[in-house]
Amino acid sequence: MEKCRGIVLLLSVAAAVAVTALPCPAGEKKEEDKSFFTEDAQRGQRPRRWRIELTKEEISRILEGLKKHDPENAKELVKLRGRDPEKFKEELRRQGGEQYQEILREHYEKWRQQRRADFLDWLAKNYRRDARELASLKSRDPDLYEKKLNAMREKYDPIRDAERRNPGLAVILKEDLRLKERRCELIAKIKTTKRQNDKKKLIAELQDVVADRYELIVRRKRLAYERLIKRVEELQNWIKKSRAEIADARKAEVKAENVKQRMKTLLEGKKGFSWGD
Repeated sequence: MEKCRGIVLLLSVAAAVAVTALPCPAGEKKEEDKSFFTEDAQRGQRPRRWRIELTKEEISRILEGLKKHDPENAKELVKLRGRDPEKFKEELRRQGGEQYQEILREHYEKWRQQRRADFLDWLAKNYRRDARELASLKSRDPDLYEKKLNAMREKYDPIRDAERRNPGLAVILKEDLRLKERRCELIAKIKTTKRQNDKKKLIAELQDVVADRYELIVRRKRLAYERLIKRVEELQNWIKKSRAEIADARKAEVKAENVKQRMKTLLEGKKGFSWGD
């Protein structure tokens, strides 16, 4: 199992590298992004923190709060909204204060409740007995209900995540969970059974369960290996592409053209892609 974990870890690293190295889809890539000069600057940028998309009502709430303690600044923000909507949003997040934090908390709570509802719906479809047991506790013992819910989410969330990202792995995880639960049942029965014939039957079944789990572990290793090979192949292709780009960029005529275009942009003062300088 340790080797399997190592493969999965390596796969995760390869996937992370792959994602960061992938070029933007054509539909999302701005024309200015094609410039030679933008590449290194963009690759060096840190990913932005997760941000919510404010509604018109939420924007109004923040502006009303700002008007109370800094009306002049609020007026400037309203003007900025018409000139530069994106800059306005940035400033609103930066200066929003308690109103913005409150809206963040509301969004988080809404997201948390939706996650819970999605899990309960999934549980009812896939593990009905667990869902009925959990539902019976909701009004009878709310504290125990929360503990059971958290325990079930810890138990089943890996399967749910795999269903979205890797359906083949989800099938393996479901079967592995079933076998582990049956293993525990058999071990408990073996310890308490007195009749030797019954104990031998239980031990034989336990051996079958262990053998089946072994096959599942091998399947999981194989799945991780295949995904890793695919990522490595993708990385090799990107390495070849990067090598070719470097070789092309070193050509005198390519350098001259890129420098010429950059100088033209700087001197003509066109407002295009944000260079940060």
